[in-house]
Amino acid sequence: MTTTQKKHPDWQHSPAARAAHAAVALLCAAGLVTSLYLGWTLDSAPPIGVAYAGGFSAGWEHMLNQPAYFTFLSALLVMVTSAMLAVRPEQTSTLFHAVRLASVVQIIITGLVFNLLLRSEGRLLGVWLFNDRVLHVILPVLVPLVWLVFGPHGRLNLRAVAGSAVIPLLWLAVTLIRGPGLDWYPYTILDVPGVGYTRVSAYVVAILLAFLGIACLLWLIDRALCRTRRSRTRI
Repeated sequence: MTTTQKKHPDWQHSPAARAAHAAVALLCAAGLVTSLYLGWTLDSAPPIGVAYAGGFSAGWEHMLNQPAYFTFLSALLVMVTSAMLAVRPEQTSTLFHAVRLASVVQIIITGLVFNLLLRSEGRLLGVWLFNDRVLHVILPVLVPLVWLVFGPHGRLNLRAVAGSAVIPLLWLAVTLIRGPGLDWYPYTILDVPGVGYTRVSAYVVAILLAFLGIACLLWLIDRALCRTRRSRTRI
């Protein structure tokens, strides 16, 4: 005997799920808008101690360069996929779920790398403080939590996991290719002129392995949640 759909509602398609995805999308939008505002109003200055000297002037130049930051790209992917889930939770394509998985893993990586390796001791105020807390603290915790509770689950497979790695690989390739010409890199751990490709490669490989490890862990969690859900529909 199996229970009815009404007895075990599908939380992935519920109004609560849609509201959660919409809230995440709006929070991402707030973080992205403040990033663009900071790009419009502030110059980019090379961090102390790096060997590259390039940068971007406040205004269009710095604002349009915001997608070069891994944090911005990650929040953008989360915003787009969350908005799509808020409108239509029944997303079925492998491409969507590869991008969705990439967005969740990337925002987790953003929180870990920034807070463990990149955070400075400078005091942040106003818009900068809001931007930092949203993109580097709140979203890296909230996004995987919403994924865990509301999914969507049951669509991840090996192709989606492998496809999710394409986005960070493309970001790294573009960053390292354009870096010498601009004499600029978005993060100190990518300071090729200062530490060389060998050390940068070590950081890159470690982060990519962490990405694949987290992606595979989410895949295993997804499968476990699906098995648990199926068992609850049987008596």
